[in-house]
Amino acid sequence: MDHHSDEGRQDAAATSVLSPVSSSTAVTKEALSSSKLAADASSSTPKPSPKKKRLQLSANRLLSLDLLRGLAILVMITCNAQMGDAVFYILAHPEWIGFTIADTVFPSFLFITGCTLPLSVRADPNPAPGSHYYRNHALRILKRSIIIWFLGVVLNLYGLVQLHVAADQFRWPGVLNRIGFCYLVVGWMHVLVLARGRTPEKPLSISYLYTPSGSSSLTTDRDLDAKSKEAQEDQRDDTGPWPWFVRVTLPYYLPVSCLVVWLICTYSVQVKGCPRRGMVEVPECSAQAYFDLIIFGTAHTYRHLAFDPEGALSTLTSILNVWLGWFIGCTVRSLNAQVKQLTNDFKARKETRNDDDEALAVADQVLEQEMLVRLYASHLSYWFWLGILWTFTGWVFSLGLPLSKPSWTATFAVMSSGISQTVLSILFYKFDAQPKFQRLEQLHLEHQAYRSNNQLSRHHHEKTSLPGHNADDLEQPVTTTTTSRRSNYSGVLHLYFKVDHFLRHWFRKAVVVVLGSMGRNAILMYMCSELVQGTCSLIPGGPADPVTGDTTDLCGAAFKHTWGALDIGGWASLFYSLGFAALHVLLAIFLDHKKWYFKV
Repeated sequence: MDHHSDEGRQDAAATSVLSPVSSSTAVTKEALSSSKLAADASSSTPKPSPKKKRLQLSANRLLSLDLLRGLAILVMITCNAQMGDAVFYILAHPEWIGFTIADTVFPSFLFITGCTLPLSVRADPNPAPGSHYYRNHALRILKRSIIIWFLGVVLNLYGLVQLHVAADQFRWPGVLNRIGFCYLVVGWMHVLVLARGRTPEKPLSISYLYTPSGSSSLTTDRDLDAKSKEAQEDQRDDTGPWPWFVRVTLPYYLPVSCLVVWLICTYSVQVKGCPRRGMVEVPECSAQAYFDLIIFGTAHTYRHLAFDPEGALSTLTSILNVWLGWFIGCTVRSLNAQVKQLTNDFKARKETRNDDDEALAVADQVLEQEMLVRLYASHLSYWFWLGILWTFTGWVFSLGLPLSKPSWTATFAVMSSGISQTVLSILFYKFDAQPKFQRLEQLHLEHQAYRSNNQLSRHHHEKTSLPGHNADDLEQPVTTTTTSRRSNYSGVLHLYFKVDHFLRHWFRKAVVVVLGSMGRNAILMYMCSELVQGTCSLIPGGPADPVTGDTTDLCGAAFKHTWGALDIGGWASLFYSLGFAALHVLLAIFLDHKKWYFKV
């Protein structure tokens, strides 16, 4: 949910802020003349300015992940800020059974948390006996999860002040608490897979990776030694300390174990006072309530209910969301490795060719971009249809096991992950892959223009070489033909396409600015929205009602005197919540403009 230099650090809480540093130095003419040689030496090797250094992002960073995170936090703030009695059903959380847009926010954060793990925690580049590489990664994951959990505790402590309750009624579960725990479990699993399994860059490592064929036909003589070294590494991995079958199936032990334990507990626990076991439809008779009352008690649950929405049993199935995100993150890591290999192969091919054939160089650029587009297109198709499959599977099984966010049923976990994956694939195509496609179209046009110019030049040379022809006489018709060319569209259509291009261009920039800034400071925006709404509830918004004696807080009074004064039903609550979210968007844009991000 939060922003980091790499993708894994984005899902941790913030402890420090990057602030811009500016400095000014007054230099006299004598100093400039005396340090001329030093200035020349420094100008030959310029150092990046602090501003450029702050702007530099990780090479593994995906803009689509930032946009999905920003979209999730924007929807969350909008749904949580609903006011009044008339609220659209799709923007509110169902009490127990049901599925709305508001229910997709929390699973999206868990899904993104899993996606960033393979991008941040990689295999040891220099494995050696006695190396503490993976142990250090495990300790760093533990530290991040503790920080996230601690921030959740801070929000719950503020809830004690907000609700005016005693400290012995402190609520231990929470949103950030669950994210921290799930991040710890799946993160340690990922480290174990890397330490005892094989790296995600290798296509035959384990079957959860999708690696379509790429640039195998572009192997050069220079790559033979590298290929042999990779084969030796593959052979060494196949004879690792653990059996091959265990290393291949190791990533699947965690989700299968969580699902089996959840199913056993859900359908085998008999709640006292309930007619039968496995009553998922009744909150008080569910296994979720049974374990929450044993572990926490009603004094430490959300609003002192019989269950907690972030309770113990539902945490097992929420791990599935993180694991499914980790699954997709591994394919993204594999895609990055294939793109890097393809780029290196074409670079080696260019170095070994050692010729100045411009036509062949342009053709190689087109071929390289075509293969890159094929890689992106194959992965995009896989991600999109896999998300559709997860969504459809969750919906089909919900006919027997209902969708419920408070109990976080297995069908809810699978369906919400499918929705997150589908939206991520669309954002990836639009903002990460589409520039590759546009680059291919541009190269095709350049290649065609080069071939046309080359043919015209050859034809011109043949014409001028004939007796009785002069080169100056052949230039005038070409110029006349060029100037007499007219547009294929009428003036109205030409204006329409220019306006359409202008609107699409600025709409894209607006989406990147708004959602990107929210996504880079997502955890800050979440905590800010919770603290602002909690503080509003502590500030009275006016005198008590003389008839009923009810009091109104500051946010309620603001809604009552603005949109609440209009008789427009649920639209009043929606417009108010959008205005509240717009304030957070302005804050996020300001922080992103200043390059102030919270990190661990």
